[in-house]
Amino acid sequence: MTEQVMENGISNVHRDAGSIISSAVKWSGAAGAIPLPYVDLAALAAIQYTMVRDLASLYGYNPDKKLVRNIVATSFGCLTPSVAGATLVGTSLKFVPGGGTILGSVGVAAFSAAATYAIGKVFVRHFERGGNPQDFSAENIQDELKQEFANASERASSRSNDQSAKK
Repeated sequence: MTEQVMENGISNVHRDAGSIISSAVKWSGAAGAIPLPYVDLAALAAIQYTMVRDLASLYGYNPDKKLVRNIVATSFGCLTPSVAGATLVGTSLKFVPGGGTILGSVGVAAFSAAATYAIGKVFVRHFERGGNPQDFSAENIQDELKQEFANASERASSRSNDQSAKK
């Protein structure tokens, strides 16, 4: 495992993991806003793949591409139907000209960002507990993943409400 250097009470590994997740969450939100149906989901998969690969690398692992793709797909699948179902509905709304595109983009962006955050946090915990990419089991972390998604969704909703109240 990587050496943890403390700086202001936060290890470099934790800081770097937070940066990786934060960047992926922002890109996931942007990917969700892509107005082309299903292109948004392909972009989201690529972003989550990169995030998991980068987190694994940060913790000293170099998993093969197929393993990371399977891990991401399985993790995202654990959030079904709450995330995947809503994301598919949102991306399908993008077929409706005008308002459908806007509604679909906003919904998919929010779900994409929350799902990415949840997956990232669960992977960091997995690696912190001494796990590695090969022994990752989506079934074992399903409840934890759903809870992280719910927490991320709540935070996003409260931020959205705060922004609306300021206007």
